[in-house]
Amino acid sequence: MSTDVTSSAGLQDLLSPRVVRSTVLPFIQQQVSELESTLSRVCRYHLGFIDEHGDPSSGGDGKLTRASLMMAVADGVGLRPEDVRSQAAAVELLHNATLLHDDIADSDELRRGRPAAWKVFGVSLAIHAGNALQALGLRLVVDDSGPGHNEIAGSFTEALGLVHAGQARELTIRPDSAGLAVYEHMVMEKASALLEWSLGTPAIRAGKPEKDLAALREAGRHLGIALQISNDVEDIWGDPAVTGKPIRGDITRRNLTFPVLAALSADNPPGDHLGRLWQADNTTAEHLQTLADLIDEAGGRKTAERLSRGHLDSAVENLGRAGLSPTATAELTTLFDRIVNRAV
Repeated sequence: MSTDVTSSAGLQDLLSPRVVRSTVLPFIQQQVSELESTLSRVCRYHLGFIDEHGDPSSGGDGKLTRASLMMAVADGVGLRPEDVRSQAAAVELLHNATLLHDDIADSDELRRGRPAAWKVFGVSLAIHAGNALQALGLRLVVDDSGPGHNEIAGSFTEALGLVHAGQARELTIRPDSAGLAVYEHMVMEKASALLEWSLGTPAIRAGKPEKDLAALREAGRHLGIALQISNDVEDIWGDPAVTGKPIRGDITRRNLTFPVLAALSADNPPGDHLGRLWQADNTTAEHLQTLADLIDEAGGRKTAERLSRGHLDSAVENLGRAGLSPTATAELTTLFDRIVNRAV
């Protein structure tokens, strides 16, 4: 149940993604190229810089969402891109470390429309590559000595811990009424933590008031929940040409995502039927289609889409209280919508 995006095409009319591609992406490539040679190759493949033969590649590096959010906030508080370049690179490296590990945990064979790193290089190397990206991200944050260094570094390590806690908590979700509460707690850790850090870091660096920082972090919390629920819907009913992954991976593995939990707790005949079929050890396309139909009929899809929209609205509302420039607020509002609704 990983949260990723596939292409940058739908964001290129905005300023911050262009800044990321001109400022942050070359920096990431340089830093990763300096890793131990085998780890560097796996990481560069995963990040879309090379293909499986080691030849230069392009188009597989995702939207760089978190770095784009950080750059937009940086502009909104009067910072230069280079003021948060290391932090923007670090958050993308950490996010990609989680993707490398998630693909292994979920046995997902595709990432961004091509074989996942573990399918090309093996599980062991992919695990080590994820660890290397995480270590590199930490080093970039720790080695930076700009304003607010201690708070930025401390909050980064806290976010890292929350991500791992959320990944562990995901394994404890059960198909009962308590499952929805556990799910939301898990998403706030696994998905929201890095978004909160991305939005809040420039405000710390710029010395903005605590109320502005709190508004940005709250925006990130709601954005993470909206994004994860939207991705849960997309996994069941999305277009593989857009996501870069086959649909219904989560229900194949019987992952209890939000639409499933909402349907199972709906107390109606389709939800009851879903509960009986959910335990069956059947992964045929026909059975998965039946599960998807029952989730929809029980109201799981509508409930998920409604809740995702509500959290997106709350994210935008908090953004408006963050004291950013009008231009940055407008850009971030558009980014939020495109991130959640995958306008690519």
